[in-house]
Amino acid sequence: MNGFGGSKSACKAQFAFWKEQGMDVFIPEVLLRPSLESSSVAMEEFIAEYGITEYAEVRSICYIAGAFLLHTYLESHALPNLRYVIYDRSPIQERAPQAVMTAIPVLGTWMKGKVLKDLSEAVWPAPIVSPSVITGLAIENRATGLMRWLQDEAEALGPFEFDWKKIDSNASDAFHVALDHDMMYTRWDILGAPFLHFFAHGVFPEGVSRGRLTDHPFDKHQPIPE
Repeated sequence: MNGFGGSKSACKAQFAFWKEQGMDVFIPEVLLRPSLESSSVAMEEFIAEYGITEYAEVRSICYIAGAFLLHTYLESHALPNLRYVIYDRSPIQERAPQAVMTAIPVLGTWMKGKVLKDLSEAVWPAPIVSPSVITGLAIENRATGLMRWLQDEAEALGPFEFDWKKIDSNASDAFHVALDHDMMYTRWDILGAPFLHFFAHGVFPEGVSRGRLTDHPFDKHQPIPE
């Protein structure tokens, strides 16, 4: 479930990795410019069209806006075959809609559509709480170039929370990664093994960091994993 970062190149990188993992791969293009409401309708139509409820097991990777659409769908629809969800969480990037609409609302709406404004004002749906669904978090520890530019607007919204148990107390496990939001779509050389381990075992592997990696996530000079 991609969000605003789900560009053509991002989708290409996702497919290149996941198509080799022995499973059917779907990347719904349901985040639509007109509104969150129309995006939710598109989400419903996608699940029905591709028979997602007919699979024995569904595993989902949710980026920020994608998680909103999945949770909204689950408020009114059953998806009993959903077993694993990995959320890409970013204490910084999650403030992008509000920060953009504060600093550059006309440009933001022109680039992304009214759906960006809708998301900046939306009340987040309740998280998934089900004994049949195992959830994990991959937490970004690096700001994108956009959010470095919007640092003041982001910081004005309050302190950033990087403690994964406070971000989502219902999650089964989490790990921190020194990537920014854009990299989370493409760096499967780093993310692939932990994600596959989680889908197989319900926890991330030993050796990944469960703690915050930096106190300076806006520092563009912090090392990028090779």
